[in-house]
Amino acid sequence: MRRACLGALLLLLAGCHRAAGPAAPVAPGSLAGQTLPLLPSPNLRLVVEGHLNGRPVPVVLDVARPLSAVSSGCWDDKRPPPPVMGSARVPDVYAGPGGLRDWPLVRLSGLRVGSVPLGPRGMGLTGERACAVTLGADVLSPYAFTVEPLRREVSFEKSRPRSEYLAEASAPGADPAEEVHRLELSRDPVGDWPLLAARVTQGEAVLTGPFVLGSREPFSRVALGAAQAQGFQPLETGANLPPRAFLVDAVEVATDVGVKPLVLEAGVGWRNPTTLGRLGPDVWGRFRATVDVQGDTLVLRRPRVQVIEGRQRCARSGSQNPEEPREESCFGLHVRRGTDGRMAVTGAVFRDLPEGGRLHLDPLGEDGKPLTLDCQVGFSFAPTSRGVTTQHLVPWPRLAQAMPECGETLKSVRGYTLALFEEGQLQECPNACIFVHQPSTRRTVCECQPTPLGEVAVPRRSNTPQPPTRKEREKEPEDPK
Repeated sequence: MRRACLGALLLLLAGCHRAAGPAAPVAPGSLAGQTLPLLPSPNLRLVVEGHLNGRPVPVVLDVARPLSAVSSGCWDDKRPPPPVMGSARVPDVYAGPGGLRDWPLVRLSGLRVGSVPLGPRGMGLTGERACAVTLGADVLSPYAFTVEPLRREVSFEKSRPRSEYLAEASAPGADPAEEVHRLELSRDPVGDWPLLAARVTQGEAVLTGPFVLGSREPFSRVALGAAQAQGFQPLETGANLPPRAFLVDAVEVATDVGVKPLVLEAGVGWRNPTTLGRLGPDVWGRFRATVDVQGDTLVLRRPRVQVIEGRQRCARSGSQNPEEPREESCFGLHVRRGTDGRMAVTGAVFRDLPEGGRLHLDPLGEDGKPLTLDCQVGFSFAPTSRGVTTQHLVPWPRLAQAMPECGETLKSVRGYTLALFEEGQLQECPNACIFVHQPSTRRTVCECQPTPLGEVAVPRRSNTPQPPTRKEREKEPEDPK
């Protein structure tokens, strides 16, 4: 069923191509073998830079979208959009009853991702004002892609059968420093989007079932009705406003494989009856993840962690003794200089942070040696489980406004290296954040990862009594007759 649906969609798009005129001189290329940097963002977002007729454009990777799309914001009066060639009715995970949505179709030419031309091809036309391209399953299905959260890169290879991934488990040459989980993806029988089984817990309340594997939005989402039916308590909101989020104790895709704790979006009006919500990069992005939808496989990799004398220690791939766990191997740093002169700085912690933590950095000069500055840079992490990462451009706009002297000073920095780790988060930094502290003024400025509630500290759960669930009502004693 699902193969037939996708095949029919591709035939429809091919028909759109033929009706539009002669073939373009440049044939669509292959993404296999490409490694592309993700656009800088505090949260892990699968967005790479592309070019549309020479103009830079963000390109979003969305494995749950059957049809690729381009926004109307990519054109204006001087550059009118291509003519609408027809329409396509395709499954949509966010659509209403029936699960289908109609999209106007245009023939898009001049799109490149990295060095690879991806046109001309039929795409849906959205009404978004910001220029963006979304690559859906019609483009991504031939590939498996691996997301490296610390380096913030995505690499493409050809899709492989699930049997090959399973055979790797017993093959010689496995990395002894890595813990690997090969999870099976199923598919929605109508929409063909990938599904992954997960278990969500909040106190004694448990919700288990299939979630859509999402790569477009950074946050995971749980269906409001399903969560409340199991007794989940949402975070407090203003009077008479619907719940916005749930603070859950854990989201797990296998035993002890997931995130603890996590703020989930409340899926108000989640309309997909066969799923419980969406699992985003805030869950699977805690790992080096390989997504192969056509191969029905999600591979999650992370460094092995051991507790020795009460302290967590991590193994590190590529080290002289990869099987020897060390405390310093539990932390990672990656720095990439952007075209505007700022640096994208990514910090990672590969062990649990029960009390949160602060990861201090040393700035480096032109000669690669540490600099002594009155502007101290570091990361602050709230209490969380292993695998947390955050990325920030230095200097960021608010730093330049609040501490202009530090903003200017840090422009001269040519790199960073790890310096010191301390337990406990900075109170001024509520989530996963980068901070600059100025000892001479005792001021601290942070830029933090947003949550579904924005860049704020997570509030407490609601104490408003909820109506009893069906199971609770069945246990209630009958009224006396």
